[in-house]
Amino acid sequence: MSKVYICDDDKLVLMMVERILSKVHEVKKAMTIDELIKLVADDKPDLILLDFQMPGSNGLDGIKRLKEGNYFADVPVIMVTGERDSELEIKCLNEGVEDFVHKPFVPDVLLTRVQMVLDRKASEKDMQSKMAEVIDRSNHDPMTELFNRFYAESVIDEKLANGENGAFAMIDLDNFKYLNDTYGHVIGDEAICEIARLLEASVSGKGFVFRLGGDEFGLFIDSTDRGRVEKVVVDVFGEYNVEAVKKDYLSNSSLSVGIAISPEDGESYAALYAAADKALYCAKRNGKNGYCFYSVDFTDTSDCRAEVVNIEQLQKLIEDRKEIREQTGIYKVDYREFQRIYNYIERCVERTHQKAKLVMVTLSVADETIEGGKEELMKMVDKAIATSLRRNDVGTRYSSSQFLLVLIDVDSISLENVIENRIKDHYEELTGRRGDELVFEIMDIKK
Repeated sequence: MSKVYICDDDKLVLMMVERILSKVHEVKKAMTIDELIKLVADDKPDLILLDFQMPGSNGLDGIKRLKEGNYFADVPVIMVTGERDSELEIKCLNEGVEDFVHKPFVPDVLLTRVQMVLDRKASEKDMQSKMAEVIDRSNHDPMTELFNRFYAESVIDEKLANGENGAFAMIDLDNFKYLNDTYGHVIGDEAICEIARLLEASVSGKGFVFRLGGDEFGLFIDSTDRGRVEKVVVDVFGEYNVEAVKKDYLSNSSLSVGIAISPEDGESYAALYAAADKALYCAKRNGKNGYCFYSVDFTDTSDCRAEVVNIEQLQKLIEDRKEIREQTGIYKVDYREFQRIYNYIERCVERTHQKAKLVMVTLSVADETIEGGKEELMKMVDKAIATSLRRNDVGTRYSSSQFLLVLIDVDSISLENVIENRIKDHYEELTGRRGDELVFEIMDIKK
């Protein structure tokens, strides 16, 4: 049942309109513009019947006041008048009035005009809703439901034009053809959707994700700080590797990422896309399963050049890494560096017969509603690990709740009886929490 409000200073007119319309509509009455505005403010109607001539006011004044209160935009108005004045009707139509009814009322005419306006408005709303749905679909990739590249381009260009700089990361699924050929295109599509989900989870609140097409995705990260951008990308790698362990079809695939930062690498979508594409090529050329920031010196394939460094210069470059030499406790690196160190240790173990362990440390939080969130507790895990282990042990943040460690020359008994307990004790001392659990998964490193 539609809600129709009638505003007229004549009680008899109000009674007649109510009797005619109340058979099919909910009717409310007002004798002044003030009463009408109060009704509309409390509960917006589907249509208003407004008398043109009332003491101290007229219908055009009423329209003006409805507009000022922002009540007029989507509520149709039928003007009620006792006169047939074409100039008056033109003025009212120019102000947005939908139709007119004349006194004295012919009941069927009044009912018909009211229903025609209501039907027209309902049809317009339905058309607007369908148009909004079409526009929304045109902005999204149908398979993954991520934004598509055309919409992303308009959003990124608008952000950059407004001075909202950020980082553009282009992500490619390595060996996608092998995945499709081995498991079929249905699984290939599932892999694309899985990556879309984990990208959205990893980047939530830090930017937005879109699909460029095929097995390529894009991220726009709301930061120009290289360290923050790198952390987002490393988190993506961590979450992907977790999924790769769970799903066999991802085991032979990996991610390669090229990153460009505005404004230095470009001040438009097109410029950032071109720079990120070159950085992605660099990442793939460097062995895949990694990321690369754009640099003219190292990724411009039309002008590649090698730098010649003598042995003394090289030694100085190594020694200048003061932050590594002075780092206490465990040697903390990003995930990409961790992979390289792991591969090196794996080869060393074969030659030297040293004992080395790969350890996954997972934080399970008893109470998720904690001040500062789980991330603050992970910082405490980081600190507990750093103060419990030695300088020759290596670690990296793997995901939002996990750390990966490589422990050199340690046996299982020492690890379980000493190191695990030491880390757990330090964590409890730092946080004062006893209900959380640190889970250690241990694997021998051997060639």
